[in-house]
Amino acid sequence: MPTKPRREKAPRRIAHDNSPVRIRLIMLPVLALALALVVEWLNRGLSPVRLFQFIGRSPVAFLFSVLVILTSLVFSELFKRRRAVLFTVMIVWLALGVVEYMVIKERTQPFCSVDILMIKDAFSLITVYYTWTKIIVIFSSGFLAIFLVIMMFARMKRRRRYNFPMSLAAFVGFVLLTVMIAALGVRAGTLPTKFESLVDAYNDYGFVTCFTFTFGRQGIVRPEEYSAETMAEILTDIQEEPDGDDLVYPVFGADDNLAHPNIVFVQLESFFDVNTIIGAEYSADPTPWFNRLCSRFPSGELYVPTIGGGTANTEFEVITGLNLEFFGAGEYPYNTILQNTTCESMCYNLKEYGYTSTAMHNNSGSFYSRNVVFPNEGFDRFVPLEYMEDVKYTPLGWAKDTGLTEEILSALDSTDTRDMVFCIAVETHGKYNETYEPKEGDIEVLSLPEEIPLAPFENFVNALPGTDRFLQQLTMALVRFDEPTVVVAYGDHLPALELENELLTTGSIYASRYVIWNNFGGQFEAPDLQAYRLNANVLKQLGFSGGVVTKLHQSVEPDDTSEEYLDKLEMLEYDMLYGDREAFAGEFPYERTDMTMGSREIKITDAQREYHRLLVTGEHFTEFSKIVVGDQVLDTVYVDTHHIAAPLDDATTLERFCVAQIGKDGGELGRTEDFEMESGEG
Repeated sequence: MPTKPRREKAPRRIAHDNSPVRIRLIMLPVLALALALVVEWLNRGLSPVRLFQFIGRSPVAFLFSVLVILTSLVFSELFKRRRAVLFTVMIVWLALGVVEYMVIKERTQPFCSVDILMIKDAFSLITVYYTWTKIIVIFSSGFLAIFLVIMMFARMKRRRRYNFPMSLAAFVGFVLLTVMIAALGVRAGTLPTKFESLVDAYNDYGFVTCFTFTFGRQGIVRPEEYSAETMAEILTDIQEEPDGDDLVYPVFGADDNLAHPNIVFVQLESFFDVNTIIGAEYSADPTPWFNRLCSRFPSGELYVPTIGGGTANTEFEVITGLNLEFFGAGEYPYNTILQNTTCESMCYNLKEYGYTSTAMHNNSGSFYSRNVVFPNEGFDRFVPLEYMEDVKYTPLGWAKDTGLTEEILSALDSTDTRDMVFCIAVETHGKYNETYEPKEGDIEVLSLPEEIPLAPFENFVNALPGTDRFLQQLTMALVRFDEPTVVVAYGDHLPALELENELLTTGSIYASRYVIWNNFGGQFEAPDLQAYRLNANVLKQLGFSGGVVTKLHQSVEPDDTSEEYLDKLEMLEYDMLYGDREAFAGEFPYERTDMTMGSREIKITDAQREYHRLLVTGEHFTEFSKIVVGDQVLDTVYVDTHHIAAPLDDATTLERFCVAQIGKDGGELGRTEDFEMESGEG
């Protein structure tokens, strides 16, 4: 029987990439262009007009943005799952654009790569800036994006064969091209070199370009002329001490610790004179006391490094005298170099004159890592919200500033020396509600430029009087205080309310007025200043000098912005924080302080076990005081400043315990010594 001929099997088909190279040569640039348009549209508040104005005004920057995105898309060619990687990169760019839109809407200051280091602090404020509905949408969108990425990698087929060397060569070629064009663009001035204003830079060069330039850039780059010889020349130029002939305070007395006045710096959250908005009118002045102080005492414009947010950076410049312009764009030194490094500050300068330095903030002590950073700036004490008694809150949940008066007086009273107090107020912090419900006695906004959102601005305007009352309360209390005291008050930055330079009489969204008040008749001067020059200027008028940075500031005129002066400042900053410390001859004088928490000691004086609870009696308890047994933090109830209580199980054997100050984030800021229960009470 004839056998049936065998059928030959068809050759096995190997999965090849379905997109020919010539198609991808067209597809990838088109995708890059589309992504660049969408991201820049988000960067400009969803305004098509502003988008096309940017492209027309800065075509090179826009094309560079397209090139950067294209290079990231070419990265997908290195992988067998090319399509999955390609879609993932696209999702990342879209996510960055959305984040940028959300950030500039809430704080004005754009989103930088270094903001990733602020993720913990950002989450602590999320319920302030967004409703729970928006929070759910945000997290749901994030989880959906992650799910899509996972599904793409799971479902999209892999390429069985592809030319990896050619793909690698293409990607490396695009990277080199991008770097070369960036270098040429910087040299030609068509791409950014320094970021004196992040807001202006992101408007001029676009989100993609600026974000790329800021990615991974932290600290101060070593200046080309930095050397031991250059540092020696700088030190020779700045050795002169302040002229003591025309001091505003007559130094007297045999006790050096009491020969000078107390100094109180008051940094006010988002505080400024709204009368500087062109065309705005109100039914009453929201800040009458501050404006009265400015008219009767020396005042000037303080140019701060941030807008809408970034309190810690204004604070950093004022305390240390260091210029943030030399650091990475958008960098917060509190989250980078100052985590582990000390630096010159007015605290260290004033220690030479016998001062005790106290930092004070009616917000969480761990926010911006202040409890970690302040000892590296030389503070002897820190009084955060967790150590303040009987705090009252605004409807948004921020502590009211009027309670700070008692805290400042307590700090001044509790030492045998003169004091420097650096107080950071918080009451006028955003976010300002999108709707406005007028209440009896509220200030009415009669007219306002249409660019500024009315309802949030009305909420802001009616938050200002609380902080203004605090300033009045403080200065009136210090009039009666029996120690000579200087108060320097200023706003840390303007609020995130879509303010623009042309809407302000100052001509700058970075201008925040400051005033110098005193209770002893001193005749100060208050020239317009950069924030990093404020403390050196005040100290000079009091006859104080200090470290190398302070001496440099005091050696030139307040309005000096010469390249020579700024070059010297940059080298001193680099030398102290990142260099060889040539300015200190190998003996760095700034040691981390053993900072204490609070200006009043929290004590346990007695404890009783009653039924199923522990009642603790003591002094200066706050709503953040928690009873700790071993490693367990008990569910503590705040009764008053002398009593706290916590439930106990029948099985709990209690021999000793302590009271710790626990912040909202669950972090511990300090604790008392262990208290031992008497026999039979545990």
